[in-house]
Amino acid sequence: MIQEISTRLLRQLEDDLEKAYFQTKDPFQRWTTSLKLIRDALKKLKVHFDDHPFKDKTEEIPFFKHIKPAFYHWNIYYTELYEIESHLPKGDVSKQIDFLELELLYIARFFRQYAFIYQYYKLNADELDNIYFIRGAESQNILLPNVPDLDPEFSTSCDYLFSKFKAYESLRDWLIEKIMMLRKNPAIPFEPGSEAGELHWTGDTINLAEIGIGIHQTVQVNNGSASIADIFRALEEIFHVNLGIPSKRVSELRRRKRLDRTQYIGEMRDSIERKFDKENEYDPNKGNKGKIRD
Repeated sequence: MIQEISTRLLRQLEDDLEKAYFQTKDPFQRWTTSLKLIRDALKKLKVHFDDHPFKDKTEEIPFFKHIKPAFYHWNIYYTELYEIESHLPKGDVSKQIDFLELELLYIARFFRQYAFIYQYYKLNADELDNIYFIRGAESQNILLPNVPDLDPEFSTSCDYLFSKFKAYESLRDWLIEKIMMLRKNPAIPFEPGSEAGELHWTGDTINLAEIGIGIHQTVQVNNGSASIADIFRALEEIFHVNLGIPSKRVSELRRRKRLDRTQYIGEMRDSIERKFDKENEYDPNKGNKGKIRD
C-alpha cells in the first residue's frame, strides 16, 4: 500500500517540480515554489505513514532507506541549487567555470568524507540496515553526519544521509552539464533562469521516437544520410529528453497493431485537420469572393 501511494505521490511531485523549474526564471521564486511542493508532498506521505503504522522492520527499513529519501532529497537539491545560482559570478564564463568546478570538488570531498556509507548506498548493501534505517536504533558510528533536528518518529540515523547522497549526485550531474555547456560556448555566460526558455518534451517519449523514425524513413535530413541514431540524438538535445536505444524503439512500434504503429503521427494529422477546418468555419471572407461591398 505505502509503495503504491508513495510512487503516485513522487511521480506527481517530480512532474510539478519540473514544471515549476522550467516555467519560472527567478531562482528565488523557483526555490520557494519547489520547497512548498516538496513539503506538501512530504506532509501527505507522513499522513499516510501516521495512519498506517509499520507491521515490522521489513516495512520500516525500505521506507526510510528508499521511499523517504526519494522525496526528501529534492529538498536538499533545490536548496543547494539556489545557493549555487544565487552566488554564481555574472557575465564571465571563465569565472563561472572555476566556481562550478569548486562546487564539484566540494561534492567529491563530501562523498570521500562518508566513503564507507556512500559505498554502502551505492552497493545497496543491507548488513547494517537494522542500525541505519530503524527508528530509535543506537548507532555509535562517528562517521554519521550532523543532521538538522528531525522528527524522531519520522527519521532514522541514515535516511537524511541517503537523501543527501541522492541530492548531491543529481547536483553533480547538473554542474557537469553546465560546465560542459560553458566550455562548448565560451562566449555565452550562463544566466540562471535561462532554462525556462528551453524546450522540454513532456509527453510520452515513444511519441517523439515515432516522429524520429518517421523523419528517418522519409529521408529528409542530410539528403537521407542521417542515421536514425543521429536523428534521435538531435531530438534529445533539442527537447532535453532520453529516447533510449533506437532499435528498441523501432521494435516497440513494430509490435503494435498495424493501424496503431503511427498512432501519434495520426493524432497530429487529425489535430491539424481539425484546426484548419475550424478556422475555415469562421473565415470572414469565406463565401464572399466576387461580391461587391456597398
